[in-house]
Amino acid sequence: MEKFGFMGLRRVKVAGESMSPTYNNGDVLLVKWFTGIERELPLASVVVIERDEMPGVFFIKRIQKSHSGAYWVEGDNRDPSVEKRMSDSRTWGYIPANEIRGKVLLRLKRTSGRKLQR
Repeated sequence: MEKFGFMGLRRVKVAGESMSPTYNNGDVLLVKWFTGIERELPLASVVVIERDEMPGVFFIKRIQKSHSGAYWVEGDNRDPSVEKRMSDSRTWGYIPANEIRGKVLLRLKRTSGRKLQR
């Protein structure tokens, strides 16, 4: 993860298949890093999570539900063979807002195997 020197922006590289087809393994995302969460995040936001029990390990997930300052997050990939290997709220339950480190703003680089059509 690379920090930019201004506005709390970081570049994050996707590792894994849990957010496919939205984001794929190797895609590079621009993330607005939080110093704290002052407001409710909108449903469907894609966020970067660092679980308190797994410091230094980051997950990219989509907010599905919110309840009393906690969030239900899941990956976008619905392939059953991938779903059973995913770490998200189906395993964790609701996560507290303080474990959300940032919000994905956009994809900087796509690294899918598809060739561009002319």
